[in-house]
Amino acid sequence: MEARVSQVLVRNRRGGAAVALLLSLVLLSSGIWTDHARAAGAKKPRKEMLSLTNDARSDHRKSGLALDAQLSRYASKHSRAMARKGTLFHTADLASKLKGLDWSMGGENVGVGSSVEDVQAAFMASKDHRRNILQKAYDHAAIGIVESAGVIWVTVIFYG
Repeated sequence: MEARVSQVLVRNRRGGAAVALLLSLVLLSSGIWTDHARAAGAKKPRKEMLSLTNDARSDHRKSGLALDAQLSRYASKHSRAMARKGTLFHTADLASKLKGLDWSMGGENVGVGSSVEDVQAAFMASKDHRRNILQKAYDHAAIGIVESAGVIWVTVIFYG
């Protein structure tokens, strides 16, 4: 797994303010799921990354992050662009992507690996990526995950 140094932005705040997983694994391993069910589960990697991130935060007595679905669409486009180019890179102007949101601090983790779990483990093993994951000021995350040729490309944007 490869990871890049996370980026962090700070600005002044403006504006206002296990059973399902086990069942899914059983159904997947038994081949019971249909193609339609697999298509319906297309968001599973995003939910898995959010769950792993929030588990790490909980283990360190930090509150969980809410998923920003709209910004996650951008994060997916970013992951798709990294996969297409075959290299990791950060959003050139993260502040512009956070425009209109209630934030005073923002950051981004990008990574590539063989699974969501591998990418999360690499993030937690990296001082800078781990700092983003455990940053108390963050209360939202946007997650984009793209699979290409058996490789998972991940973009996680944090803000709060």
